Amino acid sequence: MHEREFTIDANNPELEFFYDLDDACAKSICENALEIPESFIKKIECFEDAFTVYLKQSRNYYREDWYVNLSRLDYVS
Repeated sequence: MHEREFTIDANNPELEFFYDLDDACAKSICENALEIPESFIKKIECFEDAFTVYLKQSRNYYREDWYVNLSRLDYVS
């Protein structure tokens, strides 16, 4: 199974992002706004106006609501 990764545009107004983007802020967005359980987050890599979240390899999340919603958001690639 391949590792899943998602790049999130932190400038999207739906995220209500008001701070400098760092690991703690990106983690907070993942857990609160995107509802990704901490147990599925492998690592987070921050850039200037975006960040990439890498999910741990698992078959358990493919039918989870948070995963389906994350896959459908227009500011996530």
